[in-house]
Parts: sequence; C-alpha cells; structure tokens
Amino acid sequence: MTEEIAKIRNVVPYTTINSPNRFRQFSDYPTLFDFIEQIRDRGGKPVGIKIVIGGKEDAEELASFMQETGKGPDFISLDGAEGGSGATYQDLADSVGLPLKSALILLDDALRKYEVRDQVKIIASGKITTPDKAAIALAMGADLVQVARGFMISVGCIMAERCHTNECPAGVATTDKNLQRGLVVEEKKFRVTNYILTMREGLFRIAAAAGLDSPTKFERHHVVYKDERGRVFPVE
Repeated sequence: MTEEIAKIRNVVPYTTINSPNRFRQFSDYPTLFDFIEQIRDRGGKPVGIKIVIGGKEDAEELASFMQETGKGPDFISLDGAEGGSGATYQDLADSVGLPLKSALILLDDALRKYEVRDQVKIIASGKITTPDKAAIALAMGADLVQVARGFMISVGCIMAERCHTNECPAGVATTDKNLQRGLVVEEKKFRVTNYILTMREGLFRIAAAAGLDSPTKFERHHVVYKDERGRVFPVE
C-alpha cells in the first residue's frame, strides 16, 4: 500500500492488504436492494450489480425477490467463470461460478419466469473478445455485452498476471512511472479504435449472415450446440 492508497482506504501504508470478499453495506437481497435504492436516489442514475451465478437457484432467488418487492437493479452485469481479473487468486479466477453461456440462459429464464425481464437489462461479460462470441451472448439472452480483455490486449496487455504487484511489464496496470512509459497512448489509441470498429463490423456481418438487420435481433434459435460427439442440439 502506497501512502496515497493507504490514505484513501484508511489503512496502514506499506503493508499488504487483501480486499474483503464481502460488503459491509449489505448481506442479503433485502439490504442489497435497499442499498441500490439509496444509490439511485442520491445519484439519479441507473444502478446495476455484477454477479456470477453458481446455479439455477441463484438466478431464481434474485428474480423472485424482484417480483415480490418490485425493486431491483436497472441492469445486471453477468460474468462467467471464464472471466475474472488477473489480480485475483487463480482458483477463484478459474473455478468459481458457471460459464457465461450456461449462466445467461439461467438468468434470462428466471427473469422471464417471474415476469420481471422487462425491468432489467442483462450485460454479458466474460472473455467476449470477438464478434462471434458477442453474437452468441446476445442470442442467448443478453441485451448488450461488455468487453474488458479485448481492450486490455489491444492497449498492450501481455497477460503477465502481475496486476496485483504494481509491476506490469507492459505499463498497463501499474502506477510505477518508469513502467508506465511502456504504454504509449498516442500509439495505442489507434489500436483500441481499430479493435472496436472491427468488432462492431464483424458483429453486423454475422447478423447479416443470419438474415438480420441488427445484432440486437439475435434470438436463441439462431444458436445450435455441438457436443463432444458431434451431435447438434438447439439452445433452449
């Protein structure tokens, strides 16, 4: 902890501090929803939550409480087990939660079952780096997608997994002035621009191949699943 960060977090400087894995502001859905209401009232902006789903019961508990109270987030950023931060523990990054494709269907189904789907937007997150992956996520229930890894790579991330050490060799995830020199903004801004424009073009190209005039019109019947034996199934 540098002195600046320690002051912000109200901790002892130059010590190692693990981020807590719980929030003191809430501990269950009632207190979470109350906290969302407080932020929305004070900020006047849409408020969302980011979650990883571990099973069908998780999605249904959230959706049923939204129906019961008439409250809830304006959007849900749904991450998959394949997502995660290079700053977390390896076992948490690789093994906790369902993959995005499975989680999307469970969450979308639960929200529709409890008739609250129109109250919330689903944002899909989790290694969505190419147009085809974005198209699949939209078809499986997402309203939109968010990209992190793709932008990180386009700006120069080499996935050294040193984010938490402040020693990122590419200069992307560090406050070290010498290492930051590796991130040349005047050069990388064009790479980032090219990435998102190419991503968008490819997504519309896939939509056109499916006979659609917009990627927002993808539905589940546009996706099929092939198992390890080569058998093909519709996504339901």
